[in-house]
Amino acid sequence: MEKTVQELKVLIRELILEIGDLKERVTRLESGAVVQTPQESRPREELIRLQGEGYAQLGRLYQEGYHVCPAAYGEPRRDGCLFCIAFMEKE
Repeated sequence: MEKTVQELKVLIRELILEIGDLKERVTRLESGAVVQTPQESRPREELIRLQGEGYAQLGRLYQEGYHVCPAAYGEPRRDGCLFCIAFMEKE
């Protein structure tokens, strides 16, 4: 029973994060598309590269035996965690 409650808490946290992301997307879409010049697109490329580095860091933490999922981030991991794996596959 306690495990089920914990799993539901994790799912709720993931849904809340996803809702926040979707709200941001809606806001950007409603504000209208902004035409970018090639110079303005460079920071976006840097952001994508930095985000990739973040996922690489999370991958290293996971390989070192720590949780990277929002529910148990930083806690030692004994076995594979489906939530961590799902989080890493979101990339």
